[in-house]
Amino acid sequence: MSDIYGMDSLKELLDLAALRISVKVLLSIVFSEALIMAVLHLIPIAFSPVQEAVVDTLLLGLISAAVIHLWVVSPLKQAKQQNALFNTLVNNLDAGLVVTRPNGNDQPIIYVNPAFERITGYRRAELIGKNPRLLQGDDVDQKALAATRQAMREGRSVRVLQRNRRKNGEPFWNDLHLNPIFGSGGKVDYWVGLIHDVTATRALERENLRWASALRESDEAVCIFDADGVIEYANAAYCRNTRLSLEQVAGSSVMGFWKRGVEFEGFVASIKQQQAWSGRHRRLRGDQTSYDALTSVTPIRDEDGSFCFVGVHRDISEMVLMEEKLRQSQKMEAVGMLVSGIAHDFNNVLAGILGNLYLIKRYLKEDVKMLRRIEGVEEQGYAAAGMIRQLLSFARQSAVDSKNLNLGPFISELGKFSRVSIPKNIDFDIAVEGDAFIVCCDPVQMQQTLLNMIVNATHAIETKAAGTGRIGLRIAVAQSPQQLICNDSWAYDKQPDQWVCISIEDDGIGMDSQVMGRVFEPFYTTKETGVGTGLGLAMVQSYIQALHGVIDLHSQPGVGSRFDIYLPLLGQAATVDAIKQDAVRQGSGELVLLADDDEGIRGALSDILESANYRVIEAVNGEEAMQKFAEYGSQLHLAIIDVVMPKSTGVQVARHIRSIRRELPVVYMTAYASQVLHDSGEQSPLMLSKPWSIEALNAVLALSLKVDPA
Repeated sequence: MSDIYGMDSLKELLDLAALRISVKVLLSIVFSEALIMAVLHLIPIAFSPVQEAVVDTLLLGLISAAVIHLWVVSPLKQAKQQNALFNTLVNNLDAGLVVTRPNGNDQPIIYVNPAFERITGYRRAELIGKNPRLLQGDDVDQKALAATRQAMREGRSVRVLQRNRRKNGEPFWNDLHLNPIFGSGGKVDYWVGLIHDVTATRALERENLRWASALRESDEAVCIFDADGVIEYANAAYCRNTRLSLEQVAGSSVMGFWKRGVEFEGFVASIKQQQAWSGRHRRLRGDQTSYDALTSVTPIRDEDGSFCFVGVHRDISEMVLMEEKLRQSQKMEAVGMLVSGIAHDFNNVLAGILGNLYLIKRYLKEDVKMLRRIEGVEEQGYAAAGMIRQLLSFARQSAVDSKNLNLGPFISELGKFSRVSIPKNIDFDIAVEGDAFIVCCDPVQMQQTLLNMIVNATHAIETKAAGTGRIGLRIAVAQSPQQLICNDSWAYDKQPDQWVCISIEDDGIGMDSQVMGRVFEPFYTTKETGVGTGLGLAMVQSYIQALHGVIDLHSQPGVGSRFDIYLPLLGQAATVDAIKQDAVRQGSGELVLLADDDEGIRGALSDILESANYRVIEAVNGEEAMQKFAEYGSQLHLAIIDVVMPKSTGVQVARHIRSIRRELPVVYMTAYASQVLHDSGEQSPLMLSKPWSIEALNAVLALSLKVDPA
């Protein structure tokens, strides 16, 4: 062994052992010689000196041969066999073997096996006489190093996991077993170390730790259960979803957290067949409340052939809520498309009717009775226009025509008007708790909104068996509805300083939680067929939201309902806008380009403008409008253009005009204010909404004709 791996120190041990055996053999021979001589003298046989010498020599030779065979040959043969076995074992070990001999403060290496060379990359000649610290790098584990040094000082065995470096600088993890070999006097003569390269095992352990940590900290709820459904493991997310501790979850049945139904039956069947399952279903918490979840279950075969299952699920309650909001939005979009299509044609009809009514009034000034009837028809026309604006506002197809309005007198007048339509067996109380409640809103839509809710309250009371009851309409300054704002679907850049609350209360049949959850949905109604469309409260909510307000509902079956409408108040300096104007602003011969494909609207507006001393050039489509502009462009003071026209749209015509005369005012005539804002790209385009009122026409004329023609 020393010849192969240079264990020169073993030669000294062998020399010492040989000396001991030689002494023992010599002493045995001397003792045997003395014993033989004594026996020969005691035997009563006369031997000649030659015979005595021969007998002595033969007996001594036999005894010496026996002793040498017993104490030298046989042990040496056994030692050779053991040495060969030792070499075979050491040379074929997968673990590296290193032996060091203490030498003061140093621990020089006196032996290494082939595995040590293979693991470290060093050759034997490079290691013998060197300190094992040559395997240490800058990233050595100081804690493990300190533990090793402490064990060597105390002369005891130690096992540490150390990060070492191979000859080429490559790091590896070393599982080191270090044991002392004691000599005479209890002193450590040698240190024997076994090293194992556990780099791959260490990497696998770290990977397993990362997987375990990811599993433990994952937001996805994970559990492992056996074929009987008994939960063996659950992570923190699973415990949070069940609202139970790990101790309560472990050992319980996974079936107890499933709400029974078709999905549960499919899950159980898959478990019995040792198949995967995934789907959406209702789960139960520890308190038996339920929630929507998306679950995936995967079977895993153990080494013994048995199966366990890994279940992963996610609480999708928020996603379900978002889906419901999306469906609601899609409903609103569908309603909006339906409404906008009808409203466009209806607005064109109304614009022509109201324009001609204005002209008829000019010719019937002397006939007071007929004039009053025409004005009544005109009021009904504007009321119809208001309803169309409300529908378009609900469909988000029109900007709200808002004015500064004091809701105090407005509510009082509305109450007087509403009292006539409320049955006498229903009390109607109005409470205006304050003087100034100035808000920015459309008076027509606000009136229709409140009337709608008063009608609903009346129906709720009439549905009761008694048919009698009370309706209350109250307005007062209110605190900020912070909780309602937080729960609403849009945000505010800045919270209003003051709010007003309009409450409509009745003691009718009331609503349960299911009805309350759907009462603002389009087309949802609890009334009998033919009574109501289900759009009332949906339109109310849409309009209130357009005013940056919120609406709250309190109701109890058999007791009644209360709707609270919160609107932001304007500051104290706000003034109320004037509402009624009867005559068109007089012109001074200004030339106006009027383009609209509807002959009724174009003719009526042209006559109105000409009656107010304006000159009008008409165009029936976008292409003709650009031709008229090319002919009269330098003389024009104003262009009024319909947005939707054949051949070229109003926006295209406006861009053409501005490319030549940028300063010429252009007024868009449309039923879709939001469409103009989107298509024109202008921040504040001048708009004349169909059907236009005298006030609106005067406003655009006043704003437009501040600019003189070139």
